[in-house]
Parts: sequence; structure tokens; C-alpha cells
Amino acid sequence: MIIWLASYPRSGNTWIRALLSNYLYSKESDTLKNLESIDSFPSEKYFSDLIDKKKINENKKDIFKSYILAQEKINLNKKINIIKTHCFAGKVEGSEFSNSENTAGFIYIIRDPRSVAVSNSYHEEISISKSVDQILNPKRFSNVQELYMEFRSSWQNHYLSWKNKNWEGLFIKYEDLHNDTFNNLKKILVFIKKYIEIEIDENKIKEVINISSFNNLSKIEQTLGFKENPSKERFFRKGLVDEWKKSLSKDLIIKIEENFKKEMKELNYL
Repeated sequence: MIIWLASYPRSGNTWIRALLSNYLYSKESDTLKNLESIDSFPSEKYFSDLIDKKKINENKKDIFKSYILAQEKINLNKKINIIKTHCFAGKVEGSEFSNSENTAGFIYIIRDPRSVAVSNSYHEEISISKSVDQILNPKRFSNVQELYMEFRSSWQNHYLSWKNKNWEGLFIKYEDLHNDTFNNLKKILVFIKKYIEIEIDENKIKEVINISSFNNLSKIEQTLGFKENPSKERFFRKGLVDEWKKSLSKDLIIKIEENFKKEMKELNYL
């Protein structure tokens, strides 16, 4: 069964992967390499024997039909698998993202969409205006020509797709994790303990927070690189909470807030 580590892109998912992988799987402090202990979905290795790559443009629907088949393949190990995803959790092209036979639960990381827009603009190497349009786009896809295509939709729709699932879930705000990493990481570990036999060691939590800090991850990336980052921009850039206040124009702030008003108020972003 799968515990999803889910989020809209640029919401802190990789940081939580670093924290969790270093706590759950690390015997050494090789922080970025330990990320590989928590796999990503979708990825080509799960789909290569399910879809004909040469016919990808003809078989877009087949990709989404294959999601549950790919998850069944993951779950053949009869273990609890913690897996990262940026996928919309609802129905796409007539097919569900997952089901209760494959999903045990999820941890959903949510971040202020104004911050997401700024971070996304650097990561995608696009203007902030175009980045805002991306997170507003209800039809947003990623890797459209790839075997492991993701449907992301808008920031709002993505959040609601996970919120409306009847799977057991834990919602963590990026801002809370940033301001109180210890207690929020502990909360995540307590949730995981429902499914995996682990000890909650407060000293180990403190150690993991130290080696998985944004400053440390950024230094490691600058020295050794980070293979998950195709951009020229650093993946672990700043991780700030209120950078949008300096980076977004008044018009763009209004545009985001007007479109996402209900959810932003619900999450105390407004």
C-alpha cells in the first residue's frame, strides 16, 4: 500500500522528502542521495512495460488508465511504500488517479499560492506573470510528451482533489513546517507510525532537521549538484515564506487572491 507524499509543485515536497528519508532510511548523512529512498510517481520505470512509448501522443488516455496498474506493480512488495507525487488526485481522461486498494493514506503539503508562483517562475525559468497563469490553469499538464505525464490542474483544484478524497490524510502547511520544523516533522512521523513500525526519537528529529536544513541542502546542491533539477536555477533556492511580498506586483497579487479567495481564507492565507 502507498502513503502519498503529495503537493502542488514548488510547495516543499522535496524538503519533506529530505527530512523523512534522512529520518527513516539514512544510516549516514548523505542528505540528497537519501532522497532516492522515497520514490516519485509517476516515473518511467513503472510505465515502460505498460505503454508503447512510440505511440504516446496517440495514447494520452492510456497513460492515465495505467496509473492504477503501475501502483499495483509497486504494491507487489506487500510493504508500505512512501511515494512522492505532484498529481491531481481526481479523475483525468476518464481514469482515477488511485483507489483504496492501492492507497493507505496521504500527507499533503500546501503552500501559499503567491509563494508557489514566485518559486515556480525561477524553477521553470519563466516570467512571474506566466507562472501565475500556470498555477491558475485548470488544464495544466506537465511533461506532456513523456511516458510519465502528470495532470496538475490549478493550485486550487489540486488541493481540493486531495481534500475531497475519503483516504486518511494529514495536511501540513509549508509555512508551519518552516516556522516550527520540529513539531510538524514529529506530527508527520506520528502519522506514518500508524502504518510503519518506527520510533519517535526527538534527538534524531533535531539531528535530521539540522542536516536537512535549506542552507545545508543548498550547499550540497552547489557542490555536488542535484540530478532531479533540470533547471539552471538552483532547486533549493531560498525557501522563504513571504518572498512574494517583494516579488509580485499588486495586480498579480490581486489576480491570485481573487481566484483562490475561498481556499486561501480557509487556510488562513487571507
